[in-house]
Amino acid sequence: MSGARSRPARPPRVVVVGDLAVDVLVEPSTPAVPGADVPARIRATAGGAGANTAAWLAHLGADVTLVARVGDDVAGRAAADELDAAGVRPVLAVDRVHPTCTVVALLGGGDRTMLSDRGAAAHLAPADLPGLTGADHLHLSGYVLLDVSSREAGLAALAAARAAGLTTSVDPQAAPALTPAFREWVRGADLLLPNADELRALGGAAAVLADVGAVAVTAGADGAVWEDACGRWTARAPEVAVVDATGAGDAFDAGLLVAWLLGAPPAEALEAGCHAGAQAVGRLGARPVPRVR
Repeated sequence: MSGARSRPARPPRVVVVGDLAVDVLVEPSTPAVPGADVPARIRATAGGAGANTAAWLAHLGADVTLVARVGDDVAGRAAADELDAAGVRPVLAVDRVHPTCTVVALLGGGDRTMLSDRGAAAHLAPADLPGLTGADHLHLSGYVLLDVSSREAGLAALAAARAAGLTTSVDPQAAPALTPAFREWVRGADLLLPNADELRALGGAAAVLADVGAVAVTAGADGAVWEDACGRWTARAPEVAVVDATGAGDAFDAGLLVAWLLGAPPAEALEAGCHAGAQAVGRLGARPVPRVR
């Protein structure tokens, strides 16, 4: 299902399946070298690709549920509380063995290097998935599919969504880990949301469109492109000083999805995604500025 859609009279109801994590942001004062003690600015914030997209969806007016797995630890409880404060309904399985997912982001020059320990998130299981009654759309973080220990849950989520008549979207998330098998796992999805590197790893737009309804690909400062059977649309990225690129793609996904689910045509949905992504890179952290409640 792609192109323009009829506009519903209420906010879209979206279920996101993905990671809820703690992000540790590290800004070294000078480039780190082995054996050195480098002063740095270090802070911990709530993160996880799925949770970030869910928080941006809520920020942009959607009714959102996040399905994830966290550890039975302080980090997991704090991350869940922060998600709830962001207006996201958390449906979280608690893992008694594995810790909450933690991602260390090394920042510098507007870019970042990620060091990830998925912990409990890697053990999301089909039994952790709730019913989808009343939902309109399911968005799946590709990390769930890329990790063999959580893949069954991702496949089950997509199958359940299709059976319930929901539209579906998937963000591949990690170009180095993508293989042709990924296209098989997402076959039948309405929308794939890769960046340019991920799209290349999957064989390009023509190959992807043999398996999914539409593809919306991001290219950082170069904007974004939507392709489907009806045509091709582009949008330019707003000019903005990049403070932290962490979560930019997650924000783009949310901006595009809210617009598309509210009936926007591809060009308008792309613009909404680019605007949300620009908001994300203009501040530290992967989440929107919390609203006063």
